[in-house]
Amino acid sequence: MRVLLNIVNPSAEIREGFESYVIITEDGRTATGFLYDQDNRVVVLRGVDEQNITFARDKIEEMLRQKKSLMPKGLLKDLNGKKIRDLFAYQRIAQPLNNR
Repeated sequence: MRVLLNIVNPSAEIREGFESYVIITEDGRTATGFLYDQDNRVVVLRGVDEQNITFARDKIEEMLRQKKSLMPKGLLKDLNGKKIRDLFAYQRIAQPLNNR
């Protein structure tokens, strides 16, 4: 059921590690990406192109966590009812079995 919610409304719940951030530097540069690493000196964002961008913490003017998912909305709009049911049936089959 969680997969359905994430597909229908990607921003309803953004799991830890999948939050995106916007960094604005003192010199006006802006970058968006996932928080890859940070310490007291630097912040590293990983862009959607999988390239890392490193910022000196003392040069960051703002660092804002985005409340909107990078996953686009409307992924099911071009599918009919049967195709949607098939997609979720496949998702259920692809999930690991619980050890009982």
